[in-house]
Amino acid sequence: MAKIYESPDGGETVFEKDTVTGERICIEKPIKPDWHIEWHDFELIQSMAEEGNKTLQNLLKEVKLVYNLSTESEEIYDD
Repeated sequence: MAKIYESPDGGETVFEKDTVTGERICIEKPIKPDWHIEWHDFELIQSMAEEGNKTLQNLLKEVKLVYNLSTESEEIYDD
């Protein structure tokens, strides 16, 4: 039985496809850090915050604060 290898994202994720059964299994995928959020998930998080989820609102405020402080400190070091 022959196998075909497919990658929909340019090599980061690799699927092995059986040419007889058509079964496809993921044999390689990128490993992301535990803090990583995909863009579509981040959009859902922001939407839930906009709908009134107070916990997410507070956490996003903290993320925004840390981001602003980080970019300000980079500007200081760039000068």
